[in-house]
Amino acid sequence: MKIKKLVQKEVIDLSCYEVKTILERKTDEKIVKMNLNENFAIPSEAVEKLLLDACRSIDVRAYPPPRGSLAVKAISDFLGFSESEVAVANGADEIMDLLMKVFVRRGSKVMVVEPTFPMYTFFAELYGGKKVTVMLKKDFSLNVDAILKKADKDTRLLFVCSPNNPTGNQFRESDIKRLLEEFKGVVVVDEAYADFATGSVINWIRDYDNLAVLRSFSKAFGLAGLRLGYLVSSKHVVKYVQRVVGPFNVNSVTQQAIVLALQNWSYFKEKINLVVNEREWLMKNLQQIDGVSSYPSDANFILFKVTKTNLTSAVVTERMENRNVLVKDRGHLPLLENCIRVTVGTRNMNETFVSALKEALEE
Repeated sequence: MKIKKLVQKEVIDLSCYEVKTILERKTDEKIVKMNLNENFAIPSEAVEKLLLDACRSIDVRAYPPPRGSLAVKAISDFLGFSESEVAVANGADEIMDLLMKVFVRRGSKVMVVEPTFPMYTFFAELYGGKKVTVMLKKDFSLNVDAILKKADKDTRLLFVCSPNNPTGNQFRESDIKRLLEEFKGVVVVDEAYADFATGSVINWIRDYDNLAVLRSFSKAFGLAGLRLGYLVSSKHVVKYVQRVVGPFNVNSVTQQAIVLALQNWSYFKEKINLVVNEREWLMKNLQQIDGVSSYPSDANFILFKVTKTNLTSAVVTERMENRNVLVKDRGHLPLLENCIRVTVGTRNMNETFVSALKEALEE
């Protein structure tokens, strides 16, 4: 039997989203991971205690609260929303998947503002949607006129990542407000990095029923391995999202860990401030290195451009990896020729990165 004949065309044509693994590295090598925007400013001991406390308070022989209801209640209470305005899933990625299931059918248009997070395109194509690309302006701001000009009655979703990955900038609220008022579909604002920025549009869901805000516990809370993302939107959007969720989609340990994390918000807020301070330190040091030029950031990472003659971002990234420092080459993306994204780490991580970068530029 030729299995391929049974597979949906969208799956056959789909490009797998690859994440570089370090599992093949020698265990005695000290790898400085600054490529996936994880939050290592939160000590591993603190996360271990949180996880152990969560495990002690649940019985994993029983099914978890359905549709993540324990986490939904904790999040809604923390943010001041109704539980009918919050949905949770295994990471913000699954929330994107659920939104596509609800709103996208074969031939539907999904608008993506590039350069940005590639999973919006991945899920749109998975469900047979047609991706419509609108480029950011050269200063990385939103081109609202171009977005509205390209949108039509078949455009179901518009994805806006703010702060944007990988450019790092948070978009002007006036631009997002105009989109909400003039775009005829659902505006999805991905705020995975908003805790490191100065603003948020999450409270606007009370005024705009076509606004869907995505958040994550992977960045600010340092819980990427537990996979908990959530949606805050009007009860009408959340109602339909909940219809396409499996009954036990978020495990008990993760749900209880989220409850405990939110109860200890002041601790995590301190670590967020630490990351912001380290971001400024790292930015200052990048500005002092000949051969690179950095961009402003409202996230827990910095985008910088390799400007040294006859040197590419791909080569610098490889040289950094040879020094056991992992960064993300973004030079193949539109508007980002020779650009690299580096996660803000602890002071030791940041110092190691700066040293390795200087060596890589001079090698």
